[in-house]
Amino acid sequence: MSNMMDVEDVDLGHPEDSLDEAARRLWRKAVAFGTWDPSKIDLSQDKLDYQRLSPGMRAYLESFCGAFYHAEENVARLFCPWIMSVSSTWQQAYLSTQLVEEFKHTDFFSRYFEEVFGVSSPKRRLANPVHDSLYERSRQLLASLEAPEGERATRLVEAFTHYQGIIEGVQANAGYHIFVHVFGKHGLFPGLSQGFRNIQRDEGRHVGFGMRVLRHYAERDAVLAARIRDIYQAYLPFIRSRYGQPIEVDGVCYDPPVEERGIERLMEMYERRMRDIFGTHWQGALE
Repeated sequence: MSNMMDVEDVDLGHPEDSLDEAARRLWRKAVAFGTWDPSKIDLSQDKLDYQRLSPGMRAYLESFCGAFYHAEENVARLFCPWIMSVSSTWQQAYLSTQLVEEFKHTDFFSRYFEEVFGVSSPKRRLANPVHDSLYERSRQLLASLEAPEGERATRLVEAFTHYQGIIEGVQANAGYHIFVHVFGKHGLFPGLSQGFRNIQRDEGRHVGFGMRVLRHYAERDAVLAARIRDIYQAYLPFIRSRYGQPIEVDGVCYDPPVEERGIERLMEMYERRMRDIFGTHWQGALE
């Protein structure tokens, strides 16, 4: 599982490419490499590993995976306005692969909960107010499709910042590395490791295109660049609380494992995404 760390976090492509060139390249890459099948991943060892966990670690793993399950299913249902908001065939074509992949990730976690945890849906999940506000963002983006160009661009930038920039680019990417350090590097849960590795490859394309979109608008319009910064800053307290949460089960409270180092990993990803968008113009979240 250690090679999961070798998977590129995001696929930024070539800086000189236009958005259409980037989208067309990622479309081809998604067609070639995005066709893994959740039903083909072997979960037999995962069932054994789960039975051997302590109650606290079981609760942590279930809550950790429950958050991913909820996030994947939620965005799969809400993502169509993102596809509709971009202006060209190739950008829409690429984003259509993201929609399929979100449903595929949902399929994986649905199967995992049924076959490994023995339940049809999560009993608990780590709190994530950034994701819980995505419905309103999707509704605003959809409403803007008939609006003047300036409002449409603003809503597009807000939506890409919220989802590809923060939820996938910061929270999910930090989560993959947390899983590696808490479970994967110990050789546990090979099926879940394979699933996360495949999901991370898919989302490397999602975040890469999102960063290209945000960089494009930030370079073009100082007002939109400020809006991107404002959204990241507004969500920063919620981002910092994403991991490190205690978990209560039947009146017993369990602290997260020390290997999680949630705030540290989240802030590393936060800074990385801001550099992807603003480059050397980014001065740091805490400065």
